[in-house]
Amino acid sequence: MSMGDWKKLLDQIDLGRISTLAKKVNLPKLIGIFSQLEPADLAHLASLVRAKHRKTPLPVADGDFYDIGAHLTDEERAIRARVRELMQAEVEPIANDCWLRGEFPLQIIPKLAALDLAGMTFKGYGFPARRNVLEGIIAQEIARVDVSISTFFGVQSGLAMGSIYLCGSDEQRTEYLPKMRRFELLGAFGLTEPDVGSGAAGGLTTTCRRDGDHWIIDGQKKWIGNATFADFTVIWARDESDNQVKGFIVDRTSDGFTAKKIGDKMALRTVQNAEITLSGVRVPEEKRLQNANSFKDTAAVLRATRAGVAWQAVGCARGAYESTVQYVQKREQFGRPIGAFQLVQSMVAHMLG
Repeated sequence: MSMGDWKKLLDQIDLGRISTLAKKVNLPKLIGIFSQLEPADLAHLASLVRAKHRKTPLPVADGDFYDIGAHLTDEERAIRARVRELMQAEVEPIANDCWLRGEFPLQIIPKLAALDLAGMTFKGYGFPARRNVLEGIIAQEIARVDVSISTFFGVQSGLAMGSIYLCGSDEQRTEYLPKMRRFELLGAFGLTEPDVGSGAAGGLTTTCRRDGDHWIIDGQKKWIGNATFADFTVIWARDESDNQVKGFIVDRTSDGFTAKKIGDKMALRTVQNAEITLSGVRVPEEKRLQNANSFKDTAAVLRATRAGVAWQAVGCARGAYESTVQYVQKREQFGRPIGAFQLVQSMVAHMLG
């Protein structure tokens, strides 16, 4: 066979089906033909094989193994695409630097606000009442690039807005939710404490007591995301009169309220977690969450946001997998991408599993 004949043969071969082809080939005869070729011809033939192999398109780095995206509407896919574009264009280039410095990129907030995603599943008060699965996929998309930004969004849209949506009065919802949707007001969620964690059912040490038209709050909160720059924090405290948990909208500028940034963290370094101290903070009755009268009401907020945390975890895993696939396709060793080695392929497949 001439080299031109070999090239034609190679062009007809699908290298992805080489194992099937091997069953149809007379191997002794093929070996005999190869043995008659000159070394230069063999080298040229090998280069043709490599060229043929390089034409095979690389698989797309897609961690949506169960094709959840197929269950979205066209409008929902468009929303997801806008979120991905923002994260890849605006957050991915700065994410590592923000992590190293432990600083939050405040400039990203107006761009997130422009996507109009906050409180997307709420009904009434001008909200679109979108599906829960879309909210989860948005959390995944954000965490796919940077889970710190996803946490910021989850605190604003889920915990803080959710507290007012589920436990506030109509007047409080009307006043706060539209501004929070536009990120004109930023909120935080103050439940966790230094000694008892988030054991609000019976262990809250932060207390409140009624004093005329005001409430006086004393205590500490810890690991409160967004609290260093949020306009207000929803503080959960135990009422000294009936031992029930109640919620309050506490402005950052309130006398006796301090939020100190927690430093030297190992994870979520971009999130601005704070240790909050409340020393005789006076909050007017009108800023008490009117429908938060026990831990059951607090638990309703937590229950509504719990699935979002799971979606974040999936987003982290998906981002790690897709970054790995992209890396092993580009990183070369021994003259070919390391993704061409079965051992690496096995590890990548294990990640997806």
